[in-house]
Amino acid sequence: MKRTKRLASLAETGVKITKRLASWAETGAKLWAAYWLLILASFLILGSAFLKWVQYPMTSNLSGLELPLFHDTGVIPHVSLLSFGALGIVVLIAGVVLLRFFVSALSLAAAILITLCVLTPAHIAFQQPMMLRHLTDEHQAMPWHKIFTKDYLPANYGSPEVVPNRLILYTASGRLLTAFSFLRLGWTCFALGSLLVAVYAMRRLPDGKMATGLALVWLPVGALALVITPPIIGQHYLNGGSIAKARGHNQEAIADYRKAMKWDAWHAQDIALYATIGDLQKQSGIENNSPERHISRALELQKANEYEPAIFEFSRAAEAGGALAAAVRRESAKTRIALGLALYQGGGIGGAVTSWQLALADDPTQEVYVLPYLARGYFDLARYEAALQTVNRLVKIIADHSSVVADVYSLGGDCYAKLGRDADARHYYNLSYAKDWVVNYWAISRLAGE
Repeated sequence: MKRTKRLASLAETGVKITKRLASWAETGAKLWAAYWLLILASFLILGSAFLKWVQYPMTSNLSGLELPLFHDTGVIPHVSLLSFGALGIVVLIAGVVLLRFFVSALSLAAAILITLCVLTPAHIAFQQPMMLRHLTDEHQAMPWHKIFTKDYLPANYGSPEVVPNRLILYTASGRLLTAFSFLRLGWTCFALGSLLVAVYAMRRLPDGKMATGLALVWLPVGALALVITPPIIGQHYLNGGSIAKARGHNQEAIADYRKAMKWDAWHAQDIALYATIGDLQKQSGIENNSPERHISRALELQKANEYEPAIFEFSRAAEAGGALAAAVRRESAKTRIALGLALYQGGGIGGAVTSWQLALADDPTQEVYVLPYLARGYFDLARYEAALQTVNRLVKIIADHSSVVADVYSLGGDCYAKLGRDADARHYYNLSYAKDWVVNYWAISRLAGE
């Protein structure tokens, strides 16, 4: 009897649970039917914040939470509260909450989201010129690093990484396309989600409010116009300077080039443009000791592989300070890297290491280019502990890029092997193989005992 009552009770409980689940399923189906567009858009926008937005050729990639609005990311990205991804999430939540009180709230939120989406490549191209400079410099340094790897390190036949290659930097439109070419899945998901929010918001608007919703389209258009206007003006003056230069009007050309630098920070960091001004000053017989004349002479010496005199000229130019000094220090560091490679190729490993250390002192942001060479130089000088410190420092910077970090781990394994720490050496060779397992001869040969 008791068993029968218990079974009946269980059956009744099961029926209640089934009804409850059916009720929940029905409610969920109704919610999905009514809000599926908004639900899908929210999933895309929330998920995009954690996905890759910007791909760097060598250093760590940026997620939506690591792409800041107001400052340069530096070599190692950090989560920023005022980032594109975080701001997108806040705008979406605010639009959904305020929809109960303000019928056009979600339309306004969609307009802001689309504005953020549209402004992302413009932000990289025009508002953060150092970010674009890092992106393009790393892209151009990839072949340089691969040549060094091929000539001086054990062979690694793993497949190379595919990196963006649209590098048209002498026009404002070219820089915008270049910035766009570095954008990845996270930005695409954010853009798609923003468009879906806009579609949902427009469908929910009453007929009388449709014109207001359509008027919000001008928000992203206006924001983009504000961002690109100064670079377009800078491009105008740059073109004017080029025309004046071709006509032999040197003073007019110099004035236009300086105006281009004033309007567009990209040109203010362009070492070649400073050298062009120096050449025009030389032709006009003026400003013999100007920073631009020193830069012009330095680049001529650099092309002739006379690195040390070039570095001296750069040091003279850097005394001017400002944006010019920052551009000069970056170019001086690159010259020291080239000098170090030349010394290394000639067998002067100690001098090469010193040159690379001075390059880091000139411009710490060059560490992604310097550290691979510096680690190898320390290894060749039997400074294995210093090489390991450099390896571990470099791994943190390039952790997202398998073909580069695999070589770094293998070099770390060689250092541990030289120190007699075989377990650590095997661990690093295994890390190398895990990062790049396509014919990673360096790691495989070491693990096999060759």
